[in-house]
Amino acid sequence: MSYVKFKPLTAELNYTSVVTKEEIEPELLQLFDAHEEVFIVCKATRDLVVLTNKRIMILDRKGVRGFRRQIYSVMYRSISTYSIDIHNFNTAIELITDSGYQLVLTFSKPIPLETMFDIYKYISSKLLEK
Repeated sequence: MSYVKFKPLTAELNYTSVVTKEEIEPELLQLFDAHEEVFIVCKATRDLVVLTNKRIMILDRKGVRGFRRQIYSVMYRSISTYSIDIHNFNTAIELITDSGYQLVLTFSKPIPLETMFDIYKYISSKLLEK
């Protein structure tokens, strides 16, 4: 008998707004592949999540001034389970990778529910392609 212990990949980040690709930092844009297309960019106070046609990229700023950062890239092919959890004031998309890491993307109410369904459908389409 075996079990999988789910480990959180990042702290739970709460995204509050949708921004354009032009608002992404130039150093983060350099990490994209030439054939990578940005679908949507969501921003928390200091953190970003970018959904592209190839991966989910998360910029997690740490420290008082945010100079220390971690950048996570989660390939769609490594996601084994995903769900959407809708509450009154926020919506969470939970992704679990093949290696047992859990990623929770929480979006607050200023982001419309229709956008959340668009994100969920986009992730579903990418996972069904594999």
